[in-house]
Parts: sequence; C-alpha cells; structure tokens
Amino acid sequence: MPNVLIRDVPADDLDQIRSAADRRGLSLQAYLRETVHAQAVHLRRQAALARTADRLRGRSEVPEGERQAVLDAVGEAHAERATQLRDRPTP
Repeated sequence: MPNVLIRDVPADDLDQIRSAADRRGLSLQAYLRETVHAQAVHLRRQAALARTADRLRGRSEVPEGERQAVLDAVGEAHAERATQLRDRPTP
C-alpha cells in the first residue's frame, strides 16, 4: 500500500484531528486512513452520479409519485444507517 506524507499541516488543525481520533479510540494514522478512504468513496459516488446524469440528460422526467417514493426510500435508508452508526459499540 502506498504511503502519503503531508507537510506543513497547521498545528491547530492537527490538534483537532488528533482529538477526533482520540474520541474515536483510533490512532492518528488509522483515523486519517479512514478519512482518506471516506473521501475516495465520496469522489467515486460523485463520479458515478455525474455519469448517470450524462446518460439521463435529455430524457423525460420521472413522474412525481415515483420520484417521491424513491426519495422516501433513500431517506429511510439514511435514517437506518445513522441508527446503525450511532448504536455501534465503541472500542
């Protein structure tokens, strides 16, 4: 796995990050690795959404009832995931 070196990180920023890692019971390295991974996941999702938007451009809109059903399902999934994250055991 490649290594990354970040220079010139402001001390206040690093203190905040260390505190967040400590609160999660993680080393600074583990916390930053999780953060980098989360950003990579976000970027992949953004790219997938952009590809989907390109494919759908010019097509007719989804009927409002179907659109709302999908949004409701997404909202329920987000709420369920938030509950799972909130209730997970802390190390």
